[in-house]
Amino acid sequence: MLRFNIIQIKLILIIFCSNAWTKNFNIDIIFESGFVFESQNIFISNIKNTKSKQDIEELIKSQDWIARYSLKFTPFSNKATLNILNRTPQFILNNEFYVDEKLQLFKFDNTLSNLIIVTGPIDDMAIVFKLIKSIENSNMRNLLIIKKINFNFTSGWIIKTDRYVIKLGNDLDDNKFKSLKDTLNYLYDKRKIPSMIDLRYKDGVALNYGK
Repeated sequence: MLRFNIIQIKLILIIFCSNAWTKNFNIDIIFESGFVFESQNIFISNIKNTKSKQDIEELIKSQDWIARYSLKFTPFSNKATLNILNRTPQFILNNEFYVDEKLQLFKFDNTLSNLIIVTGPIDDMAIVFKLIKSIENSNMRNLLIIKKINFNFTSGWIIKTDRYVIKLGNDLDDNKFKSLKDTLNYLYDKRKIPSMIDLRYKDGVALNYGK
């Protein structure tokens, strides 16, 4: 689903945070997924301005790109260790949010722009994943790259790949998903490359081979 690879490395940063009362915090920040988002750079800058343990914890909890974290303060010292695991975006929604595999939305910061672009008034993110999986589970999975998925109440669901456009209409039931998979497998077997696949009709599938 993702068209980028995140190298699993650990980056350790030493951040000194001033305490309003007595001392500076020496914080080891470990990014388990490496540097992925511009939001991480902003976070590093902001944590320098925290003045207490509470400030640090509140700042961490406000970061929607963090999937999990572990913060440990060493007793009777000014040292702390912060381990962070980033969320992994699967697609971009309306150029406002990333969406991860758990259907969690977090702010799109323009860092990763080579993901699938999804647009429209979409309430159920699970439908988007089901559409993507339908193509990935077909025989065409290695021949197609999904570029965009759009939904509007007039045209319904439209998938744009690097090869053709797939029109699905508004009603996405099990029969529609089966028809999509069967059509993609048929095109793979026949080595047919249409410019458009139209699955909006109950009587069958319309294929357009025009430019």
